[in-house]
Amino acid sequence: MSESATDHSRLLNHALVPPVGIYEIDPAHTFVCFRTQHLVVGHVRGYFETVSGTITIAEDPLASMVGVDVETASITTRVPIRDDDLRSEHYLDVAKYPTMTYRSTGVSAMPAGVWIVTGDLTFHGVTRPLELTASFGGAVTDPYGNLRLSFSATGYLTRSDFGLTFELLKEDGHLLVGKDVAVELDVEAIRPL
Repeated sequence: MSESATDHSRLLNHALVPPVGIYEIDPAHTFVCFRTQHLVVGHVRGYFETVSGTITIAEDPLASMVGVDVETASITTRVPIRDDDLRSEHYLDVAKYPTMTYRSTGVSAMPAGVWIVTGDLTFHGVTRPLELTASFGGAVTDPYGNLRLSFSATGYLTRSDFGLTFELLKEDGHLLVGKDVAVELDVEAIRPL
């Protein structure tokens, strides 16, 4: 990490942590992505284009909070026919469930600057816990005078836990679409200085 990328970070217990404050997620520089198996051997990747939320960094980083809202109709996998199917009642049913939300319930520190964020994901009318493994990318002043933070995080969920039980099978009985989904987040958040 360059010196300029960490000039606003704090050092706490030998780890870089974000500066205290309330930050708005920057949708233009935030990616809520997913990956699942396709035909057993490959993968399908996609992301949601419309995301918003707030990250509150407390003096004690373990007391920090995250709230994220995602517009489910904004899903894209770069294949319009597949995207329309994913928006349908077979999968996301975006007409009935237009928003997916994540609300953190706790943060714990791990070695080497890794954080575990626990929270509740509400998706497809179901709320389940989702644990994210997160890392802090740094804090820097952007060209417009805002303080900007970056984070990356990963987690895993099972589609059926959220009522997504529609299955497409090949003739040999293998799933066309995997049951488990990897969640990958790259987030930038800002607040005025």
